[in-house]
Amino acid sequence: MAAAAASSANGPLATSIRKKLQDALAPSTLKVVNESHLHAGHMGNPDGAPDAETHFKVEVVSSEFKGQSMIQCHRTVYSLLDEELKNGVHALSLRTKAS
Repeated sequence: MAAAAASSANGPLATSIRKKLQDALAPSTLKVVNESHLHAGHMGNPDGAPDAETHFKVEVVSSEFKGQSMIQCHRTVYSLLDEELKNGVHALSLRTKAS
């Protein structure tokens, strides 16, 4: 299995997202990108805080997704990140793929 890719997101929510997905899915690729700065002034980051953790793009490639539809893969990720979605993450863009 290839090593998971490093992420450009390093705050506490990004760290939690990365750890939960790594632990549950053992992905061959994992990218967690904080895009909150692109949404300054929008809902979730109305003040445009540069250290906001409200909008993320996540790419996960995992053998755990084999035989699952895209919707099933996304539901798995949403379930794993339920706490983060309830506590600060406003938007989560997902790209999931079976390895």
